[in-house]
Amino acid sequence: MSGNRRGRSLAPDHSMIAGVFACLLVCTCQARTLHAQSSSSCSKKLFWFTAITTKSDLEYWRYAKVALLSSRDNSPNLVPVIIVGGAQGSASSEFLDNLAWFREHGGIVYHHNLTFGSDLQDVVNRGLRDQKWYEDVDGTYMRLDIPLIMPHLLKQLEDRKQGLSEHINQELALYTDADVMFYHEVNPCNLEKPEIMAIGPEMDRKAASWSELNKNSGVLLINLKGLASVLPSMVKYANAKNWDFAVMDQSLINEFFPDHDPKHRDLSRLPEPYNWKGYWGCSPNIILTHWHGPKPERCLNCYIEHMEKSKSDKEAYVSGCKCNDGYNELWRRAVAVDGGGLYMKLISDQNKYAIAAGDAAKIGAY
Repeated sequence: MSGNRRGRSLAPDHSMIAGVFACLLVCTCQARTLHAQSSSSCSKKLFWFTAITTKSDLEYWRYAKVALLSSRDNSPNLVPVIIVGGAQGSASSEFLDNLAWFREHGGIVYHHNLTFGSDLQDVVNRGLRDQKWYEDVDGTYMRLDIPLIMPHLLKQLEDRKQGLSEHINQELALYTDADVMFYHEVNPCNLEKPEIMAIGPEMDRKAASWSELNKNSGVLLINLKGLASVLPSMVKYANAKNWDFAVMDQSLINEFFPDHDPKHRDLSRLPEPYNWKGYWGCSPNIILTHWHGPKPERCLNCYIEHMEKSKSDKEAYVSGCKCNDGYNELWRRAVAVDGGGLYMKLISDQNKYAIAAGDAAKIGAY
């Protein structure tokens, strides 16, 4: 498939439009069939966690709202929980409005201080990092505390109505970054139960062995007892390294397992459809997509516009969009695999949910 696309002011390239339409048709129609096949499994609800802090860019709130609405449409067995870190007194009025929106649309808001926050603060106190570093990493490490948060959430449910917690899966929980969209039901009955966590590959999906692949912590299926049992060892390892990790929690996870796990266990492999990237191209089996790399508010719209307008210069986006080399390379992969067709669909779906959430003007429609 060619990388060309029709520009808004140009005559349409009918062969290209047909190709993209065919790709998108496969993604949507076959996906609905998969959803119907899995919808009758597992009756218990699954807590789905994401995290944000009072210092987070409001862009991530916009993603979180889209994620919640898409989960309601395509994975209603999930119970959305947003973990909120940071000083509540420093929250902006817009941040508080977003908290209220999340609650009004069926989500649970849970304020939390990291159980190992004093270890991170100690790194700051010793002058190895500044306070902004703590604010930046606070939200990303929240996923590791999920096993310790769960009992409090279950108690809250019981306090609300006796027996309510019995409808919740108390062995497993799902974590995703805020910037995801759900396309099918996330049903743990369709997956092997991980001993600690199930995690998927990052950019590259093939290697000589699973242990050699770099894992992406943007989506995790967590065995609550398993992660709780190993968390003290992970914190001890991180303290020994002064929490000096290039990609924060993700680097910690990649480094710790399996070599530094007390039992030398590796993590379970999460099937790729549960953390699908736009630059992998169209697939009929997508469960959820993750805006890893270019995002609607970071380069992606610019890439698509330059692809349409500059058919003779396929690299025009490099100078025109001024994005980092990593994003540029991922866009090249997307164009090579399906002409950017999946990204086009994801942008369309993102805009649909953004309109429903009242955020379309802020995100900007394509």
